[in-house]
Amino acid sequence: MRRRHRFHRIRRRSSVETQRRMRQLLRAAAAGALLLLAATRMVHAQSAGTSDLLAAPGAWPTTGAVSTSTALALDPSAVYLNPAGLSQQDERSLLVHHGLLQFDTSWDLAAVSYPLPGLGAVGIGLARVGTAGIDAYDAGNQPLGSIGYTETVIAASVARRVVGPIAAGLTFKVLSQSLGDASAAAPGLDLGALYKPAMLRGGQVGFAIQNAIGGSLDLGGAAPSLDRSLRLGLASPEWRWGGRNALRGILDLGRQGSEPMTSRAGVEMTRVGWGSLRAGLNAGHPVLGVGVTWRRYGLDLAIAQGEVETTHQIALHVAWGEPVSQYEERRRAEYRKAAEDSLLARSAARHATDRLRAEESEAKGDWETALVLWEVISRERPDDQAPARRADKARDEVQARARRAVEEESARRTAATLAAMTRDALGRGDLEEAEGLRRGLDLHTGAGTAGSAYAESLVDLASALDVARAREAARAASRADSLHRSGKVLESAEAAALALRLDPEQAQARAVWRSLEGSVGKNATDAATLSRKLDALTAVHMASQAFNEGRYADAQVAVRKALALDPGSKEAKAWRDRIQRRMATPRPELDARIKQLYIRGMESFSNGDYKEALRSWEQILVLDPLNESARRNVLEARERMKAEASR
Repeated sequence: MRRRHRFHRIRRRSSVETQRRMRQLLRAAAAGALLLLAATRMVHAQSAGTSDLLAAPGAWPTTGAVSTSTALALDPSAVYLNPAGLSQQDERSLLVHHGLLQFDTSWDLAAVSYPLPGLGAVGIGLARVGTAGIDAYDAGNQPLGSIGYTETVIAASVARRVVGPIAAGLTFKVLSQSLGDASAAAPGLDLGALYKPAMLRGGQVGFAIQNAIGGSLDLGGAAPSLDRSLRLGLASPEWRWGGRNALRGILDLGRQGSEPMTSRAGVEMTRVGWGSLRAGLNAGHPVLGVGVTWRRYGLDLAIAQGEVETTHQIALHVAWGEPVSQYEERRRAEYRKAAEDSLLARSAARHATDRLRAEESEAKGDWETALVLWEVISRERPDDQAPARRADKARDEVQARARRAVEEESARRTAATLAAMTRDALGRGDLEEAEGLRRGLDLHTGAGTAGSAYAESLVDLASALDVARAREAARAASRADSLHRSGKVLESAEAAALALRLDPEQAQARAVWRSLEGSVGKNATDAATLSRKLDALTAVHMASQAFNEGRYADAQVAVRKALALDPGSKEAKAWRDRIQRRMATPRPELDARIKQLYIRGMESFSNGDYKEALRSWEQILVLDPLNESARRNVLEARERMKAEASR
């Protein structure tokens, strides 16, 4: 390293003797500076020169550790090498470095790094290089005694991560230099940056500018500003094997002022918990080092070959306090725990509220709301089976209510259709058809499937039908009696039969009918004709009964028999037309209801619920007594129920 010693002019003293002594002192200082320059040239600044103290990589004594490099800067020496490295450090640490250099020159460094979680890091350091006992001579080569030479720098740094993989830092320092009794100091500012891109997979790039802003050292004469130094460092990714072994390499390039570029390259193999081995070149000279670690202590030893002789270095590294990574992990765990506790508290409160609302909904019969709430609670508390059971109960209630609503709506529509058909028949004056429809309506409402809203209208309809039937039966009986007294036997029989069909308990019609039966034997021809007429009327009566019971096929057989006995019977023809009309009349509401009941019965039968299947199919027979499929299914369901009961 080149030494530049500048001396300030000494004020002239009044006495000539004083001026002579000063000239002798300056000659001695110049001679000492020349000796220092020759010594430092051997190791490229492993001794002194403040303007060179933080210059190119070769200017620093090193133990060979890759952490003491521009690209990594993972120990407190980052205060001088690259302040941005402080932001990458995980522990509070202290580094003390001592080196025995050539020509009895010593090197000392003490630095502390202090990372601040979430903020970055700060660091301070003190570096010194110097020697003592330099013999000084005057111009006449007369000894003037010995003098000392030292260079020191005090620095303070701050650093933090800027954005993404980029970190930056700066160092403010005060450099001082002394030679004998003369000394000077100058401020300086260093800048540094680190870049850790994902593409390098753990590799890093570092850049630093020393003396970006620098003062000047005034030891006499001209006092130029401190030379600016540029440093560029590369660090390879860490190659690991065996789980505990790692290998890494670094390369530092630097240039101070107009001097040639210097370099440092090295590799380090580390075994976790044991230590490391290092090898490299520093300013073209080999460096070998070893590091030993124990817990949070580290001891480094190095031997470096200088231009004249070998130098020895030792460094002690101590860490203390909680590592930043552990602190941040602990804080994250605490925040996560607090967040979880808060969420659990809110969840518990919401759970209690939902449970209370669900129970209130159950009490009010609002099973839909209860089902939703119990489902939510069941998903939030999958280990608790009680909400799942309550949800199943609510679901069953909702389904049952839906089925009842469908049944009630279907029954309402069926009852409305039957009532409309009954009113239509009553309006046409076809009381017998109206009576048959009313009986079907009574069976339907008697099964409990008609809505209560129709109760009053159905009572009014039944009352109107009863009045009309009684009135028509009385008219028919009166007409039968009149015809009988007039000797019109056949017409009287037809009128009496009609009255009895309308009202089997009509007294006048019964009396006429008995009188007609008693007069059968008076005349053989009239008796035969009357007998056929009575048989035909009896068949018509059977047809009306079958029709009223919904047995339309039996009614059709009976009416055919009546027409065979009395082809001209108006009653038989009327019933024939009525039966055909009924069998041909479309019944959309009844058919839809029958289809629904049939499907439900098949589903229940397939599931083994024979009782429910029997109930559905029996409702079909109430609505459609001629349904042979329903009749067969009813028999089959009853047989299955008997078989299960006998087991």
